[in-house]
Amino acid sequence: MRIGIIYTTNNESTRKSCKILEGKLNAETQLIPIEMAKKDCLLKYNFIILAASAIGGKVQGSFKLYVSSNLKTLKGRPLGLIVNCEEDRDRFSKAFTEELLDSSYIHSNFGYELNPDYGNYIERKKTNKLISKYKKNNENLPTLNIDEIDRFADDINKMIEKRVD
Repeated sequence: MRIGIIYTTNNESTRKSCKILEGKLNAETQLIPIEMAKKDCLLKYNFIILAASAIGGKVQGSFKLYVSSNLKTLKGRPLGLIVNCEEDRDRFSKAFTEELLDSSYIHSNFGYELNPDYGNYIERKKTNKLISKYKKNNENLPTLNIDEIDRFADDINKMIEKRVD
């Protein structure tokens, strides 16, 4: 089985979580940044995973454009959906259309983490400001939810085991 993980990220959290997921899947898996994804690339894989970071529940415009341009093909393929954002909120309704959610095999929120070393000067400054806010309020910094990544991988691996070619 071949799995394509098409992702977009704001602060490297989504790429990192997809890399962790890739290592847990019992299949030939390829990570594909949204900038490199093409329509025909969807046809090369038996299972597609779409992953996006969401800030305020909104995903990047390039991700939305890719999904809307390929909606018909995506709905016809086995599909998993991932969002990386605050864990205490359901962001799927803003990140993905109801139509796409309904046609997905599995979806999950992997949480996120702040990376003060990623991005341009302004992005790093914003991230450092957020980190300071968490520390000032004596709150733990957000982290990726490894248990949720494990659950997601286990569900896909069970599907792979049951698959008959």
